[in-house]
Amino acid sequence: MEPSRSEGFSSAILNLFSYQPLISWLLVASVFGVILTLALFVVINGRSRLEHGYSGIPIRRWSTRSIVAHWLGAIPCLFLIVTGLVLGAGKTFFDTQSNSWGTVVNLASDLHEFMAFPFMLGGLAMILMWWQQQRFVRYDLDWFKQFGGYINSGQPKHPDAGFSSGGEKLWFWVFSFCFLVLSVTGLMLFFPAIEPGYSLAPLVIAAHIGSAMVLGAFAVVHIFMAAIMSEGAMGTMINGHCDSNWAKQHHNRWFETIKKP
Repeated sequence: MEPSRSEGFSSAILNLFSYQPLISWLLVASVFGVILTLALFVVINGRSRLEHGYSGIPIRRWSTRSIVAHWLGAIPCLFLIVTGLVLGAGKTFFDTQSNSWGTVVNLASDLHEFMAFPFMLGGLAMILMWWQQQRFVRYDLDWFKQFGGYINSGQPKHPDAGFSSGGEKLWFWVFSFCFLVLSVTGLMLFFPAIEPGYSLAPLVIAAHIGSAMVLGAFAVVHIFMAAIMSEGAMGTMINGHCDSNWAKQHHNRWFETIKKP
């Protein structure tokens, strides 16, 4: 009996993902490759500075509930990325015959499983609370055309942005999609009762690894933009406030709405 089309496709996926060096390098590139690219960008382009410095006038941007949900999802996400790299790429880059390898893998596996559940809780909370603010509008297209105003060549341009910029909205929807795929496939791989059959297992594993690569790459960009590239951005998700000059420069349309009585 000839294999069905779905079985043939699953077999092809399994063969692809059985080539460990390829998967390992793709996983590493999705994190460290992006880090190196962004570091080079900063060296050449420089950071995005506040044109008029800090005003000293704080504006409330995030509620306490939003801050808690963000870190409930973000901290486990970092652990999942690191442990996922160990589990998915460790065999290629480390000596698997060493005495410590088994300990490292077991620890990474346990942490990966443990951190998955707070990640899902925090991620779901963020999606439910924020999705209405993340709908694309016409001026978001200009934000992308001008690269958010982060290219420091010639006269600085800061395109229009509401509460969330076009780039932040893109990150939100990429996160939401990858979150859904990772959660569903992760639960299928974790619980024996819903474990996929042999023909579906390669597709589930491929979807899990592929979405993890995309999420990891975008997460690195998100951290980079908040912590390094955009002066004044990091504190907004720590204390919930931003400087008025930062809001005016990066989220001018939102700033205009909160100025109104």
